[in-house]
Amino acid sequence: MMRGSNKTTRILAFASGKGGVGKTLLSLNTAVALARTHLNVVLFDGDMGLANVHVLLGTQPRVTVADVLAGHCQLAQTMFAGPEGIRIIPGGSGIRDLADLPSGEFGRLLQGLQDVQPAPDYLIIDTGAGIGSHVTTLVQLADAIVVVVRDEPASLADAYGLIKVAHTELQCKAFHIVVNDVNDLQRGQQVFTRLQDVAMRFLGLPLTLAGVVPHDNAIADAMRRRDCVVTAFPDSRAAAAIRRLAGELSNMPIAPVDNRFLLDKLGRRREVAMP
Repeated sequence: MMRGSNKTTRILAFASGKGGVGKTLLSLNTAVALARTHLNVVLFDGDMGLANVHVLLGTQPRVTVADVLAGHCQLAQTMFAGPEGIRIIPGGSGIRDLADLPSGEFGRLLQGLQDVQPAPDYLIIDTGAGIGSHVTTLVQLADAIVVVVRDEPASLADAYGLIKVAHTELQCKAFHIVVNDVNDLQRGQQVFTRLQDVAMRFLGLPLTLAGVVPHDNAIADAMRRRDCVVTAFPDSRAAAAIRRLAGELSNMPIAPVDNRFLLDKLGRRREVAMP
């Protein structure tokens, strides 16, 4: 719930064990797909050092989180309009100080998300890759973690590592898996089953298959146009799969409303995680 609002904002964190699996592209396109169903969506680029949502769109934000940390503006004031009316909060790109931002300062930065008005139906967070402190901080805020994987051993191994840390150390329970860039649905389901088997065997944790996105040249064509595949090529296989993914995520159950502010929520979960 955002400050000063009775609306329950669903928070989805898109994460991945390794980079290069299409996480940012999917978080952006899913945000746009949700917005096309008349939902109010905010996309937060949470990769502090190597943010690239704006790069995919071919835009240059007027201000970023670097300006927030410098005291020049508030986090909500960095928002700019994206496709289909989504609002984008840009991260910083190629700024080492942001990548190394201490956890406490990063948490205070995130508190500004509560000042976003009007409160969105969905806050989608595009995290960085891996299991660094920024990523673990962001996934703690989410109602569900959307883990993007590809049909590669390293991608699956690192995705399991992310899930293990989030589940055992942070008590996260809802993991929605997206298998990206596969030849067909059957192969995507096989990749998911491999990850699911490992999670059940070692963690006793059931996962949810949220979607399978096929390999589609329309994605590369849309990227070259600095556009989203769901708007540039709405009849493509990839666009159809992303719309199904958005539908699955919009139908997921959420926990009861938590009225605590974001920093209180983070603090509470850290206390639970302590031995």
